[in-house]
Amino acid sequence: MLRLRSFHDESGISLVEVMIAGAMASIIATAFVVLFSSFSRNVALEEARAAALSEVQSASANLTAELRQAVPLVTGDPTVVVLDSAWSDAEIIFYSDRADVPGPERYRYYVDACANSRCDLVREVTVADNATPPWTYSGTPGTRVVVTNLLSDGDALFRGIDWSTGTEVATTDCDAATPCNFSSVEIVIRVDPAPNMAAEKALHVRHEVRMRNAR
Repeated sequence: MLRLRSFHDESGISLVEVMIAGAMASIIATAFVVLFSSFSRNVALEEARAAALSEVQSASANLTAELRQAVPLVTGDPTVVVLDSAWSDAEIIFYSDRADVPGPERYRYYVDACANSRCDLVREVTVADNATPPWTYSGTPGTRVVVTNLLSDGDALFRGIDWSTGTEVATTDCDAATPCNFSSVEIVIRVDPAPNMAAEKALHVRHEVRMRNAR
């Protein structure tokens, strides 16, 4: 008698093959996540750096223009009224006749909201009360933050510089009692562009501004 044998198809995927495929898929997925995270972080850093650079350039350009056109409130007085280089009280006060209003405006730049070696740089402008001298300034100033994440753990933000003796003479603290007798102001702005992201280099702007109307 002829006996028929059936042949079963034994092709298929074994458990070992499934485990290997799963491991490879996991490795590929992990690599993709790492690459995507790195790409996203780089994009975020570049965006943060671009925004910080724009902020610093704008603030620096305005301060430079205002200082160059600074004028003494009374003829013969120093052009800068107050300068303090200590980071705990860093500020500079001067008068500059830039806007289309009677009299020079009172400008004050100072640091505020300091925490974890980072501060805000604030610009404050007060318009003169009257149309003719003597000028007084009792009105409410216009105030706005012009730089954020200003690093306060390095060089002084403001220094008065004088070269009349042939060598640099720096002033770090002056006011009505100790007149601010210098012709230039050194500005050093260091900013952390991405405080929530580690290992990012600070933006650093340093320049010396000569005041045209200084004594």
